[in-house]
Amino acid sequence: MRVLIDFGRNPQRYRYTDSMNAALVAGLVAAGLRSDELVGERALPWTFGTAGRAGPDGKRIIASVTLSSPSERFAQALTRLDPGEFRVASSNGDTICLADAVLRHCPSVPAGGVDELMVAFASPFLVPMPKQGREKTHFYDDLSGVDLNAALVAGVSRRAGRSLDLTISTDRLSMATDLRKQLVHVRRLPNGKPLFHPAFSVPMTLRGRPEDVRFAFLAGVGAKTHAGFGCPILMR
Repeated sequence: MRVLIDFGRNPQRYRYTDSMNAALVAGLVAAGLRSDELVGERALPWTFGTAGRAGPDGKRIIASVTLSSPSERFAQALTRLDPGEFRVASSNGDTICLADAVLRHCPSVPAGGVDELMVAFASPFLVPMPKQGREKTHFYDDLSGVDLNAALVAGVSRRAGRSLDLTISTDRLSMATDLRKQLVHVRRLPNGKPLFHPAFSVPMTLRGRPEDVRFAFLAGVGAKTHAGFGCPILMR
């Protein structure tokens, strides 16, 4: 299920993606979800993407958020959302309040039986580098030579808790002409410096069993989807 949180009449200005994540988690907890269902290794699969622009001061000026999950429990919580509960006043200087937002059902969701989708991204995706055990996760800042299908499908399968009949592909022309990279402000570190992650956006095709294609579309692809990365949208 997807919901569009539209606050275009009162756009929000903030610098760090963690701030919007915190505001959304607050609203979802108020709607009945537990915090451990939203953050951490055992969280439900979900993601979000924002629509807006960059401001001259480095902050984002955001007019809406797409909130997405394949989880039935998450979907039930979406029916109980109160926009006034989406708020945060962070020590990093960001303040977000979505009390004036309008909640809209998001129609851009694949119908049942669809086994192939062309997607773009409402939020760029992160591609994690291979690691051993509990080593710190690092992310690719260059996709040359990276097996995107293997990296992205592995993450979606892990969130699904099962093996998926799914491929995620791009074509050479899109990689050459449409690939976009950006350094995303994630949060402010204790030393006061910002933490950036290298994230990408490029048109992709999701193919496979219909329920697995739908799961990937609603759960998001890549790493840190709960933090607002890798939210697919249908190509126009």
